[in-house]
Amino acid sequence: MNDPVKGKCLCGGVAFEARFDGAPELGVCHCRMCQVWNGGPGFAGELVGMQFQSDAPLKWYASSDWAERGFCSSCGSNLFFRLKDMPDKYYTHMGCLDLPEGVALAEHIFIDEKPAYYDFRDDAPRFSGEDFLARLEGTQE
Repeated sequence: MNDPVKGKCLCGGVAFEARFDGAPELGVCHCRMCQVWNGGPGFAGELVGMQFQSDAPLKWYASSDWAERGFCSSCGSNLFFRLKDMPDKYYTHMGCLDLPEGVALAEHIFIDEKPAYYDFRDDAPRFSGEDFLARLEGTQE
């Protein structure tokens, strides 16, 4: 079992502890919504077992019919993305976590929405939005 990692927003009003759901790794999302939400691609890892030490300023924004995004209403930090039908799995923005050594870049998603003005020089697999959504629905590995 993975050791818990701690995280918090910029002001500390939202503080939490959780574990990676599997290997400690992150994905990069290049969808247009993440670009607007983050000012660029979203770097997140799948965390489970979320335990909040404080969460009074935590708010959720329904960004689509099937997902919502969590943020601190005090400092504005973008913290989480989660599927509405899987509320116990938090895709947590890596910048708010105290990460252990060895966290690997596992994949890029919505690569078909990535703008041309940046590029990553890694070998992680790349998936279109259609492929990623099919995987969420269980119709593709």
